[in-house]
Amino acid sequence: MRKNIRHLIPFIVLLVLILLVYITNLHKELSLNFIRKEQTSLLGFVHHHPILSPLIFIGVYIVSVCLVLPDSTLLSLIGGLVFPFPLAVVYIVVAETIGAIIFFVILREMFKDVRTERPFFKKLRIKFKKHQASYLMFLRLSHVFPFWLTNVCAAYFDIRLKTFIWTCFLGVIPLSIILADAGRSLSHLFAKNSYLTIADIFTPEIKFALIAVGLLSLAPIIYEHVRERKK
Repeated sequence: MRKNIRHLIPFIVLLVLILLVYITNLHKELSLNFIRKEQTSLLGFVHHHPILSPLIFIGVYIVSVCLVLPDSTLLSLIGGLVFPFPLAVVYIVVAETIGAIIFFVILREMFKDVRTERPFFKKLRIKFKKHQASYLMFLRLSHVFPFWLTNVCAAYFDIRLKTFIWTCFLGVIPLSIILADAGRSLSHLFAKNSYLTIADIFTPEIKFALIAVGLLSLAPIIYEHVRERKK
């Protein structure tokens, strides 16, 4: 019994922190308007603290992922705005991956005690684990599910940690590049008093491209299904 409670302590702490953030509306503090007002301060801080600033950015990003805050897009835009383009992508990908790992490990420990063994869920878990890399890459690349929900699914289906890490790292690269590149243009847009929305970034073409790339990761599953039907 005590062992089971110890498994739940990290999840309880995480849940309490998530509730506190949402109850206090801290998750609404970051916005495009905030970035517009603070861009000079942000750029100045990065210029004067070239080593500390990336560490702070990565740390804030990790906390954001762990607490399921809907501001990862805005943080990625800030990264593209204040850091050189190649480095911005590296910082975003590293932060998202580390945050996802922490979140995944905590939830996987929790699910050990509460995971249901009903036939439907057990069968679904077996099928997902059989092609776990392909399914995770599809979910990461296509973004048909929110980032946090993919992490929850991976934890529930008890995906191997090694598989979770490399699929997460590779899967977030395309969108990180898109957002970091969009962040580079923020200063120019702000100078012209142009207003950018998230919808301007996630155009239908971008969404279609991400889904198309994600579908490529399902090729092994489709091939196996076709081969079995032929037999």
